[in-house]
Amino acid sequence: MKSIDHTLVTQVGAPIERVFSVLTDPARIPDWLPMCESIEIDGPMRRGAKLRVRFTDSRATVFEVVDFQSPSTFGWVEHGGREGAKTFFRLDFAGGSTSLTVKDVWRPPSVMAYLKARLFPKRNTKRQMDRAVQSLRLAVTR
Repeated sequence: MKSIDHTLVTQVGAPIERVFSVLTDPARIPDWLPMCESIEIDGPMRRGAKLRVRFTDSRATVFEVVDFQSPSTFGWVEHGGREGAKTFFRLDFAGGSTSLTVKDVWRPPSVMAYLKARLFPKRNTKRQMDRAVQSLRLAVTR
């Protein structure tokens, strides 16, 4: 089954270390992840860590960290509502700023799920990615 991918490439006006720190700090993730109310994690943030995420609309899910290389990459796979959805962040040095690439990948479990996602999308992934980046820009200034 073909995956449905969305990619956003942009700039964040802060040093790469600062952006990575805010992006990967469980206490700060609700500052930039749309509708995220809280994050719980047992142990340190690292590859293999499981983040229990609660959203403001009462949804709950688990993100498993599948990529964590400071200060350049961070990514998770979702176990819950969007089972198997993967989100990756790549940070690159850009002078006093950071070049940020966000990629969302979802492989629908069936042809019907693929068609429904393409013809009747429930979520606007591009808009959500843009909102997350705008919130991240604000969070790195605090």
